[in-house]
Amino acid sequence: MATYQQGVLGDFSGKVGTVIGSRWRGKAVLRSLPNKSQKPPTPAQQLQRNRFKCIHSFLTPIKDLLNETFGAPVKSKSRYNLAFSYHLKEATIFNGVDFEIQYNKVLLSMGPLRGLESPLVTHPETGHLHLQWADNSNQGMAYHDDELLVVAYAPALKLFSCFTHMARRTDGECLLDFEPVFHGLEVELWAGFTNSNKQLSATSMYLGNYTVQ
Repeated sequence: MATYQQGVLGDFSGKVGTVIGSRWRGKAVLRSLPNKSQKPPTPAQQLQRNRFKCIHSFLTPIKDLLNETFGAPVKSKSRYNLAFSYHLKEATIFNGVDFEIQYNKVLLSMGPLRGLESPLVTHPETGHLHLQWADNSNQGMAYHDDELLVVAYAPALKLFSCFTHMARRTDGECLLDFEPVFHGLEVELWAGFTNSNKQLSATSMYLGNYTVQ
């Protein structure tokens, strides 16, 4: 691996010929393409690859969201990198055949803001879920202009729906209007708050499993 500054190729990322350009600890680096191993993976290696694949498939669709809501970057690690590491360690379980997501361990945001207090989810009408919470503004890291973040996931379709910019902490309620593709399906639900002005988030709360009737 070699570092470079404003070389003839300039800064780049990805594969070019037989080298890969990337950034490592804030520096531009070049490294040669690794040789593919001809040895089959050990059982332990295959299990780790399966765990990695499980998390990658689950989180990739919401990568952009996680890069805004999950903690704060640490040196060369992005918010998404931090989210991936957390879920790899904490949010999978081996079912005897393969790995699956533990939805109650999933976090869609992480930070010092105060989270939801006394959340309640009901089914008011077809295609909707109604979320209520207690307004805990100004009770320590809880600001009146914090915006609600709700993320729903339908395992049957492996599809996410993200609700943002729909309500503030002081509103105390929000009606979630699901696209027709979610109607009749069970969804896993998480909620938290974000504050773009302060660039902070609350650690999300798992609200449970609901059917969008």
